[in-house]
Amino acid sequence: MAKIKILSVKKLSLNAREFTNVKPPESGFFVVLDADKAQAPLIEDSKTLKALETTAKDFYKKFLVQTIKRLQKFEKLFAGMLAKGAAPAAVAKQADSLKIALEKEIPKWEKAAARAAMEQLKKLAKKKR
Repeated sequence: MAKIKILSVKKLSLNAREFTNVKPPESGFFVVLDADKAQAPLIEDSKTLKALETTAKDFYKKFLVQTIKRLQKFEKLFAGMLAKGAAPAAVAKQADSLKIALEKEIPKWEKAAARAAMEQLKKLAKKKR
């Protein structure tokens, strides 16, 4: 099987300045397809590759929107905790835990994007026949 990189984002495009209490994930987002010998030539076609990239980018955008919403929700929660007198060290520890949890979700989103791209590839392969 050939591994073909469809989408490569070295660092997530989240505005860290927007958040004071939470820490956004710092890892990247990569979508790699495991294409067999029959699928590899299809991916070399520019139109097919563009369609696969669009599918992967859509998943990336959905991931960003959901992550930003979660960060905003926790930002508000942590600000409320600090306003009520919570220890800043305890809030920082929870913010670190949130960051780790969000980073653990990235591979799940990457796999879902790869699955969607493979489904798109199969649909395109049927049309080309």
